[in-house]
Amino acid sequence: MRTPYERKEMFGAETEIETVKSILLEKYERCVYCGSKLLFSHDLNLGLLEIVESSRCTGCGVSHHPKKFTLQ
Repeated sequence: MRTPYERKEMFGAETEIETVKSILLEKYERCVYCGSKLLFSHDLNLGLLEIVESSRCTGCGVSHHPKKFTLQ
């Protein structure tokens, strides 16, 4: 059966975007001091409709400042 849609292979600018996303995500998940993977915890507060994200390094034990996100 034929469809009006064609499959496109990813190359060029689209693959560059994917590599940039993976680099930024890896930078976010790694400790800036020792390079170990960070351990994240999320606390949900339904009364204030917010999530508090805190992270701790598994290698050197450094805790980063918690970030607050508001639910919509």
